[in-house]
Amino acid sequence: MLRIRLSRTGKKRQPSYRVVVAEKEAKRDGRVVERIGHYNPLTNPAEFKIDEDRALYWLSVGAQPSDAVRVLLNKQGTFDRLTRLNAGESREALVAEFKGVEAPEAVAEAPVAEVPAAEAAPTLVDRVQDAASAVVEAVAAPVAAVVDRVQDAVAAVLGTDEEE
Repeated sequence: MLRIRLSRTGKKRQPSYRVVVAEKEAKRDGRVVERIGHYNPLTNPAEFKIDEDRALYWLSVGAQPSDAVRVLLNKQGTFDRLTRLNAGESREALVAEFKGVEAPEAVAEAPVAEVPAAEAAPTLVDRVQDAASAVVEAVAAPVAAVVDRVQDAVAAVLGTDEEE
């Protein structure tokens, strides 16, 4: 499993970090797959730069960020763009937006494929609601039968008590 995490560089008591993509089991400063940025916590405010294009790519293929990198990516707005990337926007347009430049013409003119509401993939909430309603329907019929039998039994008992 790949992780996006910090790799320490710098002298004693003067840390600076590289933002790297590495195997989860690799040592902190060990073998890396790719360097995608840097982070210097000693400046005020802390300075960091993460290559948006590569971060979006690695997140889209399943790399998991460490907690510290997650905070940096949130500050940069990468997770919002990742959501839009998963919704169908092109990575080039999102990176161009991040850099503050105009998107390339081919990307800017290409319409985002919109999925009609009837064909849209159900969200997690929709799937949970469907599963819950299926469970309620499966349980409701047997419970109603038991309630009817109990009512019949109570009526029979009350009916015999009145006759005595």
